[in-house]
Amino acid sequence: MIMLGIWFAQDVPLPDGSPRPLAESVPFKDVYIHALVRDANREKMSKTKGNVIDPIEIVKQYGTDAVRFTLASMASPGTDIAFNIARTEGYRAFANKIWNAARFLFQNVDRAAEVGITVDPAALGQMPIAAPDAPLEARWIVAELHATAAKVNQSLEAYRYDDAANTIYQFFWGSFCDWYLEIVKLRMDPGGTQVANGTASEILRDLMETRAALTTLVSVFEASLRLLSPFMPFITEELWHEVFDGKPPRKSIALARFPNPGSLAEAPRPVIEEMALLQSIITEVRALRKEIGVEEKATVPVEIRADAHLKRLAEENRDIVERLARVSELRFVEQISASLAKHSTPDFDVAVIYERTLDVPAARAQLTKDIAKYEKQIASDESQLNDPAFLAKAPAHIVEGKKKKLTENRFLLEKARRDLDALPTE
Repeated sequence: MIMLGIWFAQDVPLPDGSPRPLAESVPFKDVYIHALVRDANREKMSKTKGNVIDPIEIVKQYGTDAVRFTLASMASPGTDIAFNIARTEGYRAFANKIWNAARFLFQNVDRAAEVGITVDPAALGQMPIAAPDAPLEARWIVAELHATAAKVNQSLEAYRYDDAANTIYQFFWGSFCDWYLEIVKLRMDPGGTQVANGTASEILRDLMETRAALTTLVSVFEASLRLLSPFMPFITEELWHEVFDGKPPRKSIALARFPNPGSLAEAPRPVIEEMALLQSIITEVRALRKEIGVEEKATVPVEIRADAHLKRLAEENRDIVERLARVSELRFVEQISASLAKHSTPDFDVAVIYERTLDVPAARAQLTKDIAKYEKQIASDESQLNDPAFLAKAPAHIVEGKKKKLTENRFLLEKARRDLDALPTE
């Protein structure tokens, strides 16, 4: 390939018209030798073994982008690729995640356009920069994008395609979709009730905040598409044209400038540390809610013991905590109440204040149903275990399993009966 490239290029002059030196005729100077692709059991594919994977069939089933991303994410140097269909299924879900994020974005762009809010095209096609007074989530997602772009560029320069793919995957699914999109919903209410009922200055401020949030959302998404383009060229190509409403600055996303963070990625980023603290509070509250059985849609107050810095951070971003953790009130205390279950971290203690209201009729009906189920299972197991014919023919492990299940069901039956007796009378 190199010799043929030199043969065809040697007579082609340079852009300034001067003769092309031999060194300038070499089409490429680096060669990447990829790993061998094996089956999921790390065995070499062979028609004799019958373990050959047809790439055309895999592409038809899961899509070209998912297959490309699978191979890139598993291309670790010095290690053969054990191609696993489960990984490809996961990356097909990642492609769906990108589509869903795009759908959310375009819906909000259309809603904003109805009240005259549009995104300046000049804000796209480059690395976004958040204003110093922008909300925490805007400054954070921009800082995360720059850090991600820096890592991806470093990985590509070192031919670590697996690291590059996994870095952009973690950013887009984790930081952008799981966190930023949920937070930015707080800012995306163009023409909503708050605007309709506010004063002229409040309406103007709300519209400006919506415009800023929309600009950050679209610019970060557009830059993310350019980061993803080498790994998932088809979905990014289509969505990139949609971002520019069918009038992109380049014919293809492949011709657009690849995101380069420059010096901003190396600057101090305390905003990332602050957002990590806020995420930690939300994560701990969610875990506590699950532990003590809080209904998913219920909002509950929480107690937090934290230092002055974290208290200020939580106060300033109270709306984020309340929305993402379903909190009705943040109560900052010197000490968590003794009666509350709490989670402790090196930075704070947090407890959820919740008292479950028991639906007695529903609980009685459920326990009665459980008792009938356990009695039926116990009768069935006892009948089999008392049958000499069954004991003579059944394997030993089946008999032992039946005995173990019988003991468990008897325990559950007694517990259900005690719980039923403990219910208050109606």
